[in-house]
Amino acid sequence: MSAGHGDTGASATMAKLKELLHRSENHICADCSAPDPKWASANIGVFICVKCSGVHRSLGTHISKVLSATLDKWTENEVESMIEVGGNSNANSIYEAFLPEGYQKPHPDSSPEEREKFIRSKYELQEFLKPSLRIVSHQTSDSGKHAGGAPHSDGSKSEIGMIEFIGILNVKVIGGTNLAIRDMSSSDPYVVLTLGHQKAQTSVIKGNLNPVWNEELKLSVPRQYGPLKLVLH
Repeated sequence: MSAGHGDTGASATMAKLKELLHRSENHICADCSAPDPKWASANIGVFICVKCSGVHRSLGTHISKVLSATLDKWTENEVESMIEVGGNSNANSIYEAFLPEGYQKPHPDSSPEEREKFIRSKYELQEFLKPSLRIVSHQTSDSGKHAGGAPHSDGSKSEIGMIEFIGILNVKVIGGTNLAIRDMSSSDPYVVLTLGHQKAQTSVIKGNLNPVWNEELKLSVPRQYGPLKLVLH
């Protein structure tokens, strides 16, 4: 009985995603306008073509989590996030708000280099985003404290700007051996990497003290950064 309810819930979730995909604004790729996109960035909230999806994957899941709109399993939260964004037009009104006049976006037949340059500028470097929405490098309040986060409107002085990335860090998490028991008799281990404000996480392996992940996690490397932290949960 419970399995049947689960199947029904999953079907309802995918039906919502399909309905969103079929809106006219989502009939073309958010980045290059290629027709009939079948991929999506679940955390950005855009539908994209297969060529652009490859570039999105290279950004790392902390920036863009790429899923097939028709083949992959989506969680209810992922679909609700897509619905909350409202589709490609709404997303582009944010991420392309300050696109320079006359700027040529990639087209379906653009070179891989042109496509990658635009997508990285749009989502990783946030060059076309409204300045007040860009990543905050650091913020100084009247009391002299420094903190990351969105700009406040309480009159405090703030220095706002984009984080400059100088590369991509690839970390392959292989596995663990004889891990400590955290539940009654076993553990549900996973690994979290942290670099500055960025986080990347492996999948959770249920009830296993000798987990094998063989997963590659990617983090963008800013020009100024602290230590890479690895935590086993």
